[in-house]
Amino acid sequence: MIGWDRKIAIGASVLMTLSVAVNMAAFQGKGPGASQASAIETGGLPSRGGWVEGPGLGMGPTTPPSAAPPLPGPTDPPTGPLKDDANTAEVTRGIQRELDARGYDVGQPDGVAGLVTRAAIFAYEYDNGLVLTGKPSEPLLSQIVLGSSSLEQNSARPGKTISPDGEALVRDVKLKLAALGYQTGAAGGALTPELGRAIREFETEQKLKASGRISGPMMSRLIRLQGQAKLRQGASSRSASR
Repeated sequence: MIGWDRKIAIGASVLMTLSVAVNMAAFQGKGPGASQASAIETGGLPSRGGWVEGPGLGMGPTTPPSAAPPLPGPTDPPTGPLKDDANTAEVTRGIQRELDARGYDVGQPDGVAGLVTRAAIFAYEYDNGLVLTGKPSEPLLSQIVLGSSSLEQNSARPGKTISPDGEALVRDVKLKLAALGYQTGAAGGALTPELGRAIREFETEQKLKASGRISGPMMSRLIRLQGQAKLRQGASSRSASR
């Protein structure tokens, strides 16, 4: 009887020991020490997922940033309106030089299509039976230099067909002559006999070569007299107010 009791006691002790060992193992797997054990087993480093998801660590963008567009270099040619303006000025300067060499006084060849230059172009177009534009262009420069181009001519009315730009110039001349007391005929942009007579009368009085047509010298003198008239009017107004 005593031997049997001892066997039972030994068996119960073994069962209790196993139960305690199992409970301790389960408790350690859920406790804070588990991550340390895992780190030891993996060589002392946490997993890669732990780097990205852990606090205070950022891996940065995973794709390279898009490259910025290259800046234009110092030798890149200009484009757009700047290039167009430079080309227009150069064409205008060439026309001014060529017309001046042929006796159409345009003043200083500065590349600016002012009223005097436009009037000189108008005179050249009139003398050569071209459509009257008073406007600089590459075909006009080619016409002046080479003597022929694709410029439109009108054999029925040489030098009498006027573009809208030419009409605007004619209207300006009429207004300036009328302000000085000359009779220019009907208003508008048409060339009238009255305008031709007014221009010839103006040229004669100003000791210019009488041509009866719009020209650079005639326009230059008109602008000068108009400026002087404004100065006289200003002086008269100041005298009256004193």
